[in-house]
Order: sequence, then structure tokens, then C-alpha cells
Amino acid sequence: MPITVSGTTITFNDATTQTTAATNPFSAGTAMMFVQTSAPTGWTKSTTHDNKALRVVSGTASSGGSVAFTTAFGTPSVSGSVSLSGTVGSTTLSTAQIPSHTHTVNSGSGGNYGPVAGRGSNEGGFNSGAAGGGGSHNHSFSGSGSLSSATATINVQYVDVIIATKN
Repeated sequence: MPITVSGTTITFNDATTQTTAATNPFSAGTAMMFVQTSAPTGWTKSTTHDNKALRVVSGTASSGGSVAFTTAFGTPSVSGSVSLSGTVGSTTLSTAQIPSHTHTVNSGSGGNYGPVAGRGSNEGGFNSGAAGGGGSHNHSFSGSGSLSSATATINVQYVDVIIATKN
């Protein structure tokens, strides 16, 4: 036998009964949520809140926000811009930073040329000898970038509920 309510008496499966003070334990003005389109008999559907999300709080209950639920979670646009400009810093290499290398100077038919001045005739040319340490160097750069706009689809699952107050 199922649970039945008749007037102020509730009959349980085991045939025991209980008498209540009233047929509905909810006081007038009590608000509840229902997962249905219409308010049950004896309740009035509230239209104060529409297209909003629910937030669980441990403090004082309130409402807020300025964007409807389906607008906020529909297809929000994500965009931004940053300008990009900059210069590469000037760097003077030290001997240790220059790759090891040589310079060959051909003297032609005699005479003194460049770094071999004072050597006299050197028709076969000469090699300056290796110089440089083979080290590395770097160039600094500073600037900013540019972003293109995009959209993000956030189709959050939800359950529609109504709020109704007891008459």
C-alpha cells in the first residue's frame, strides 16, 4: 500500500498513520524551486528571476550580475590588441666573441700594403695569422605584440527550474 494523505492523516506503507497539523507543511510565502514549467496547485510561479544561473553561498542570499545566462555563456568574444615595435640593440664584438679566422693579403709586385707595412716586397702575399676566440654574442630586443580577435563557444549544460511561492 503506498503512502496516502487524506486531510490531516498520512498513512504509510506499513499501515501506520500519523496526524498532522495541516495538509501542507509550507507556510504562505515560502519559495521553492521546481523542475517543471508550471507551479503546482497552491503555488504561484515567480517571474522575478529569469535566464539566470544559480550560485550556492554560505552567507547572505542575494542576486546580482548584469548579463543574462544565455548571453554570457552563448558565444563570448575574446579579443585584445598589443602593438609591436622595437629595435635591436647595437653590439660591438670583442676579439673573444669573433670566430677564429685569418686574412690573406696579396702584395702583388712588391710594395707595402696595409698591415704588412715595413715588410718590403712580398710577392707571394702573407697570412695575418689567426685571431678571434670563437665566442658567442647576442642582441637584445624589446617590444610588444598584436592579438587577433576570436570567439569561444561555451555551451554549458543546464537544467531549467522555476521558482514558486506558496499561496
